Amino acid sequence: MQSSEPVRDDAGTTWTLEAGVPSALQQSAALRIALMWRHAGKIETRLLSPDTPLVVGRSAPAALWIDDRTLSREHARFVLSGGRVWVDDLGSKNGTFLDGRRVSRARIAVGDEIVLGNVALRVQALGAGGESLDLEGEERLLRRVEDELTRARHFRRPFALLHVRIGAAATAEGWIKLVRACLQPVHRVALYGTGAAQVFLPETGAEEANRIAQAIAASSIGGDARLLVGCIVYPDAGSSANELFAAAREAARRASPERPVAHGPSAAAATVLAGEDPAVGGLIAGQRMRALLEAVKRVAASRIPVVLHGETGTGKEVLARMIHESGPRKGMRMVRVNCGAIPKDLVESTLFGHERGAFTGALQQQKGVFEEADGGTVFLDEIGELPPAAQAALLRVLEVGAFSRVGSSREIEVDVRVVAATHRDLEAMAASGAFREDLFYRLSGVVVDIPPLRERRDEIEPLARHFLRAAGEANGRDVDGVAPEALALLGAYAWPGNVRELRNVIERAVVVARGAIIEPEDLPPRVRAAERAAEPERVPNAGRASEPGGLSTLLDSRSRSSAPPAPEEAPAEAGRPARGKVQQYEAKLLHDTLEAAGWSRAEAARRLGMPVRTLSYRMKVLGVKRPSC
Repeated sequence: MQSSEPVRDDAGTTWTLEAGVPSALQQSAALRIALMWRHAGKIETRLLSPDTPLVVGRSAPAALWIDDRTLSREHARFVLSGGRVWVDDLGSKNGTFLDGRRVSRARIAVGDEIVLGNVALRVQALGAGGESLDLEGEERLLRRVEDELTRARHFRRPFALLHVRIGAAATAEGWIKLVRACLQPVHRVALYGTGAAQVFLPETGAEEANRIAQAIAASSIGGDARLLVGCIVYPDAGSSANELFAAAREAARRASPERPVAHGPSAAAATVLAGEDPAVGGLIAGQRMRALLEAVKRVAASRIPVVLHGETGTGKEVLARMIHESGPRKGMRMVRVNCGAIPKDLVESTLFGHERGAFTGALQQQKGVFEEADGGTVFLDEIGELPPAAQAALLRVLEVGAFSRVGSSREIEVDVRVVAATHRDLEAMAASGAFREDLFYRLSGVVVDIPPLRERRDEIEPLARHFLRAAGEANGRDVDGVAPEALALLGAYAWPGNVRELRNVIERAVVVARGAIIEPEDLPPRVRAAERAAEPERVPNAGRASEPGGLSTLLDSRSRSSAPPAPEEAPAEAGRPARGKVQQYEAKLLHDTLEAAGWSRAEAARRLGMPVRTLSYRMKVLGVKRPSC
């Protein structure tokens, strides 16, 4: 085996430097990349030398030996090249797996875990003394936040996200170690490109999150370089993981050396909408969206309430802005409030205002959303989350155009148009009593169903190119286009997060791209996996699927894009038995995983590698229910 110099740090971790690596490189590298694994009760680490292949196996001629019978003699080859880690399976018997899927070649991000046979190795960054910086992969961090969202909604607990970036064009050594030094072990960090990081602070409120952000910004990294921090807190800044991460990045962009910590929006308070991206609103629209947009423009001229119904990230807020700007109220204010992000005991006060002394903490009179928007439009996002008392007050505003502030009996008249948005089935909620039936009929004069992005695939390429230009300008990157292979992956992916997820994926690709073109390896693993969605090979008994869009969705998409056209005389029902089998398999997989997880949706979603909301949706579609006792 190739000679190496073993070193043991204070924590008892053994790590080795490959022979021939210049000591100057070992001392000066800002981030040293290594493979870490647990063997015989100890954590062992092996540094990767740039452009020097490292073959891992059970015995010679492999350069790194791990005594495990599930490994082949030469199992896989790792290469650190251009700041990226690549792994190639060398024809092993038991396979190489990434995110539960067998791979022959793959790119691994810092924090990702790769499984060779039964041996799990993690790609990790080390500090100058060989200590692990405990970084996670972006996908793992995203899943952590999605799991935390489920808990936070149920137990009404806050959490925070930080986006940290280097504020000057400097190769500041060890900056990520300075970030880690300001955090606790429970806090999680993932790199975002080479000059930024995302930080997850579970069960952390606004005050503590700001304290941590200020400590990070105060860290000295030398020269003119500064650490700039965007800080957001759930539920104030959004209601989905993608939305929260995007809000943190946007806040970090607004940070400056003079104001190194910037905070995200407060959704608990009403916000006046700024102009949205016109491209998403209509300049870029495929065949399915054009007819919808024409209908929206016609509705805009009236006063009738509108309900925008669609999945998260489909652009409901953009269409609300279009309705406002295309109608007679465009010169007035449009005020948005996220009904799902306001504590239930503050909803009425937020919407209708309150008098001084109306409740504990009401130190002065306060106008509500409807007063602020008099003459304009109120956009009620996540209307399905509105509590019953607020539903009754809203119904009165819609019927008589008047309301009373909390703590007052005096009625205030307003002239306001209401546009509501939801991803929930309001009609079913009204039928079950979860939503007032009279309010539903009063609101739903016009219901606009927005198709998800996976049904608007002709928009993916033009939207991607538009987001690429915007992300390049925002991040100071000169990225000109998208490689055809990367475009094919974008077209094959199911996009459970819709347009918002596409925007996030392109922005990330612009940040991590090393050339002028976005290549497939610049896309997140979940997008790169879309092309292989129909491959049958999986980790035995892994109990998870790496694609969050659901098995039926992916296999249907794959079959549509790659299967030859059916003969003209073939009946339309010819493909349905196969689809039924796929759905039966998916239903059984979901049922078995839920049963093994004690019917905990959060745990089952974690094992399946999908968001909880996607699991719930697939359960509804496939009729998977918990057996009654």
